Amino acid sequence: MHRSGTSATTGTLASLGIAVPSGDDQTAIAADNERGNLESRSLRAFNDRLLVHLGGTWSGPPDLTPGWEGDTELDSWRARAVASFIKSFPSRPMAWKDPRNCITLPFWRTVAGPPVAAVFVYRDPVEVAGSLHVREGIGVTYGLALWDRYVRSACANLVGLPTMVADYARMLDEPAAWIRELEDFLRGMGIRVEVPSASAAVPWLAADLRHQHAPRDRPSGLWDSQLEIVAALRQLDGSHRSWSAPDLGPEPPWVDDLITLRRDTDILRREVERREHLLHVSRVSRMARFAGKLRHRRS
Repeated sequence: MHRSGTSATTGTLASLGIAVPSGDDQTAIAADNERGNLESRSLRAFNDRLLVHLGGTWSGPPDLTPGWEGDTELDSWRARAVASFIKSFPSRPMAWKDPRNCITLPFWRTVAGPPVAAVFVYRDPVEVAGSLHVREGIGVTYGLALWDRYVRSACANLVGLPTMVADYARMLDEPAAWIRELEDFLRGMGIRVEVPSASAAVPWLAADLRHQHAPRDRPSGLWDSQLEIVAALRQLDGSHRSWSAPDLGPEPPWVDDLITLRRDTDILRREVERREHLLHVSRVSRMARFAGKLRHRRS
């Protein structure tokens, strides 16, 4: 999920010698990610377009039925995806970080051939919601709904992949131990690891980068189901040769209600923007024709 420590995870992988997108393709450093987020601009844009095609956005993810990735309508998308993927990552091993993959991973598993593995980092949902509120202005309740949809989707879409589950809080509290576990996971995948110096890895796991802290005393209620997911994931911390999804129970109805409302709003906003653009183009065209007629009359 977004704001869950994915940049810190990818930065640590990079310090171990795993390739990340090149400078030209890498997203720029921003105030909300002080050391950069190591994302591929082109693949993130592709994921955004794919989500729109599937009827959603990153902030209003679609609720997809199992097997959706096999739709023949996506065949033309697959061809473009292969070209984009190879351009961003011409060699392996490589680390591709994009929280949107929690939703779109089934499609990419038909594009990026094996070997593929995952580092599945999760964070307290209240902290994620607080961070989203600061960065995007998203309400905390909606942030919890997004966290729920993304994490449940990731758990389902990783099935069968070698997966390392990592608690963001523990990554920051015990960075040396976590890096050793990550090294062991990569070596178990047959990946040669460069042992980083302390200064190479620690900046990505600095505790001062964690700006949101969940309150110790929380009223019961809306986020109980999310805390149950956290408890289930903590039981699965560490490496798994082949990921099996935990039984998380059904998605709470309020999660789908909120996301559906947001998704419908996003669709309406895009339609309004499209019509405004067409209206602007039409006005410019009419003004150009009118100016042309004036010039013709004067001549």
